[in-house]
Amino acid sequence: MESRIFTKIGGDRKLFFSIVIPAHNESLYIENTLNKIGLLEYPKDLYEVIVIENGSKDDTYNIAKKFESENTYIFTSSKKGVSPAKNLGIEKISPKSEWTVFLDADTVLEKYFLSNLNNFLIKDIDGIYSVGTTKINPIPFSKKAQRWFTFYDLGHKFTKTSYAIQIIKTSLLDRVHFHEHLDMGEDLKFIDEARKFGKFFFLETNEVYTSTRRFEKEGWWHLFLYWNFVALLPDSLKRRFIYKVVR
Repeated sequence: MESRIFTKIGGDRKLFFSIVIPAHNESLYIENTLNKIGLLEYPKDLYEVIVIENGSKDDTYNIAKKFESENTYIFTSSKKGVSPAKNLGIEKISPKSEWTVFLDADTVLEKYFLSNLNNFLIKDIDGIYSVGTTKINPIPFSKKAQRWFTFYDLGHKFTKTSYAIQIIKTSLLDRVHFHEHLDMGEDLKFIDEARKFGKFFFLETNEVYTSTRRFEKEGWWHLFLYWNFVALLPDSLKRRFIYKVVR
């Protein structure tokens, strides 16, 4: 997988990033995700990786544990659900952190991702941004998948939403958390609350890829209609919907 656009680290200002990855039964994907993060062209002392394995019945924890290092930390929790896992990750973030990236376990970052993100955010001199997301490419690549992902990218850009990756100013995480009563739409509510403190951004980059497994298994049109239907519901009804595990 060769990235087509990159910007090497430039300038004197380099931000400290935290990457939080919830992982439930992700033994088929977590190794590649962590391998890719280990290849990031960014100073190792200026980013950390926090994996929260929660309630897996496969080898997710043991696979992730092999990557533990001076900037990569693996935790386990018996509490199921993506929101509890992300909230536990928030508790583990370094005080040095300036921006936090919440990353799905089947989403990979190419080597210039953090340098691209750094160069984008340091231009925000007035600090207007509070939360955002990025362009995403499909794994595996197909013309059909690329067309759908382009469509979703446009939707996320203009509706200020996301999937697979959310990026937030770390200082806001004492006021913005993931709502644990929601199994679906928790990321939308998270972004909506973060936007109260600043503007949403959309980073144009070819450094982020995610698996098409859910789309291929459940159907592209089915997921599009289902997600939009749930997104329009009030929280009292959203909590009745379960995000099915697809492996």
